[in-house]
Amino acid sequence: MISKTYKVFEDDSNKRIDKFITEQLDYLSRGIVQRLISEGSVTVAKKKVSKDYKITVGEEIEVNFTYIESKSDLPQKIDFQILDEQNDFLILDKPAGLTVHPGAGQKDNTLINGLLYKFPDLGKIPRNGLIHRLDKDTSGLIIIAKTLQSHTRLTKLIQSRLIKRRYLALVHGVPIAGKTINKPIGRHPKNRLIFCVKDGGRESITHFKVRERFDNFSLLEVSLETGRTHQIRVHLKFDGHPICGDRQYNKITKWSNSSVQEEVAIQGLNRQALHAFNLSFNYDQKDYSYESPMPLDLISCIRGLKKNL
Repeated sequence: MISKTYKVFEDDSNKRIDKFITEQLDYLSRGIVQRLISEGSVTVAKKKVSKDYKITVGEEIEVNFTYIESKSDLPQKIDFQILDEQNDFLILDKPAGLTVHPGAGQKDNTLINGLLYKFPDLGKIPRNGLIHRLDKDTSGLIIIAKTLQSHTRLTKLIQSRLIKRRYLALVHGVPIAGKTINKPIGRHPKNRLIFCVKDGGRESITHFKVRERFDNFSLLEVSLETGRTHQIRVHLKFDGHPICGDRQYNKITKWSNSSVQEEVAIQGLNRQALHAFNLSFNYDQKDYSYESPMPLDLISCIRGLKKNL
């Protein structure tokens, strides 16, 4: 039995509960969600509701269900690096350019398709064992649960902020010092494909410190307390230091005071300069910590920036 609890934020207020649950549990069809609601497996404040119930800000929704294996994702032979394999989980090092899971815009050739080729039993686990995600053009470390039990346990660890995630981000500008950005994030009011800092959004907390400064750019070490979609990209843009190469959140092509050498280095990036380099957590009373070296494209870009010094 799988149990999930969700709190309603402003972005989802007045949404039908069946639509909301389908969006949260994207591996369940809307028909299955409606059946769970009719069976009383979905409750609001411990009370049964109908499928067309309109949720409101602050409500707590609980969902209980037994997972049924999905056959929709196609196993495919795809190259990716496995850093560690334990009985309960895998640690992967995802390259930039590899989409994590199939979706409306891409039905195959994803990390999940590759995982199902190597580990067919992952099809018996929600989200095929996925605990958290990285954007297609973000590189670095991902945890994959190998069993239903470990998926539940690791999901609770990440929700409780007990899995520490650290990133390297190459950004425009030179921050004076590190800081904490504690600003709520929600969907952009005009472009539903991106996110922004907004009142009524979900709590989002990002910490960063400066690792290295260049003339007009900086390498930051970023850590997350929460894990909202595009969180680092949104928060750093809001702070005035958008990530280099991030074409969704950074429309600047010529940064103020930047030299030709710097512009050439930045324009050489074919993706956002964001890399998940460290994962650490305690599981079964044992500490685990993993690191991924900086990818060659980011190293090359930084060397180009240093030539300007």
